[in-house]
Amino acid sequence: MNKVLIKRLPSRIVIYVIAILMKIWMCFVVLSCRKIVIGKEYAEAMQTAEYSHIKAIWHRNILLGPLATLKKKSYATLVTPHEDGEVGVAYAILSRFKIVRGSGTGSSNKRKPKDKKGAAAFRKLLRYLSDGTCGWITVDIPPGPKFECGKGVIVLARLSQKPIMATAVRTQNEAYIKKSWDQFIIHKPFGKLVIAYGKPIYVPKDADDEMIEAYRLKLEKNLNELHAKAENLLKG
Repeated sequence: MNKVLIKRLPSRIVIYVIAILMKIWMCFVVLSCRKIVIGKEYAEAMQTAEYSHIKAIWHRNILLGPLATLKKKSYATLVTPHEDGEVGVAYAILSRFKIVRGSGTGSSNKRKPKDKKGAAAFRKLLRYLSDGTCGWITVDIPPGPKFECGKGVIVLARLSQKPIMATAVRTQNEAYIKKSWDQFIIHKPFGKLVIAYGKPIYVPKDADDEMIEAYRLKLEKNLNELHAKAENLLKG
């Protein structure tokens, strides 16, 4: 949501009305589509596990991403602390997520990074994970590059010793906001809907910087492959 537009919103009521309309639209999309699941065995394994996990998605998948959460699991998600994240907060609350305000800065940012309370948010996510709450994280960071995984999620997995499960959600009918940094997806009703789960990734506790980079690339590749698989299924 554009920062200038947010400033013009007359009240939090309007913010929640927008979020509610978004949620209603996504529910309509889900109900009108035929669902196909890839990697169901991985989702079932995480569903029955007594420990929490970290769900990793691309930022462009925010609208339908909550659909891929597992039943009987609670989730905490990162939302930017800036005012342009208020609709995102409302949408996350409607999706029954616990809110952690804070984020990192993508490598495309050529200006001096602003304080996005990333360190405090990281510590809070660690506490949630240790208490049995799962993480729901967009792993590419504004302002991009798109489809580039940050290393923060890998460090989070190493310190928490919780597995990362890459996830993609795609629909047969989609529009894209091409001018957005992440090519944000606007899902449309009817047709097929694909939820793709990746094999859980476990990061060793003693992983050094070289290993963290290797796991970062592994997760990045996994997410891109899941999206490609979903796209191929939707074309068939």
